[in-house]
Amino acid sequence: MTTESEGYIDLGREGRVVLYKRQHLKNPKWQARISVPNATGYKVISTKLSDFEEAKRFALNLYDDLYMQVKAGGPLNTKSFKQVYEEWKAYVKVHGRTRRDGTWDTTIERIDS
Repeated sequence: MTTESEGYIDLGREGRVVLYKRQHLKNPKWQARISVPNATGYKVISTKLSDFEEAKRFALNLYDDLYMQVKAGGPLNTKSFKQVYEEWKAYVKVHGRTRRDGTWDTTIERIDS
């Protein structure tokens, strides 16, 4: 059962899987907004599909995958490499020393340049 409200189409999972199109684009594709129980926030992703039925199938399959990922203890939204690197850099500046009791400054300089 699907319900439609202001361009958003709920795929019958209590608002957990919603499809919509961004109308201001020249060739709009279906976007999916997915919420999973026991996880905070949403996963918003383009289906890259114009056909509603294919986009619906894609979104429901993605919901099942994300549900299992969260149920196994994983996050709904994964961090990018840059986010992980920035967290590591902040950590080693405060706590990190190399095995030879040096610093990570030269490594950080090489990566940042």
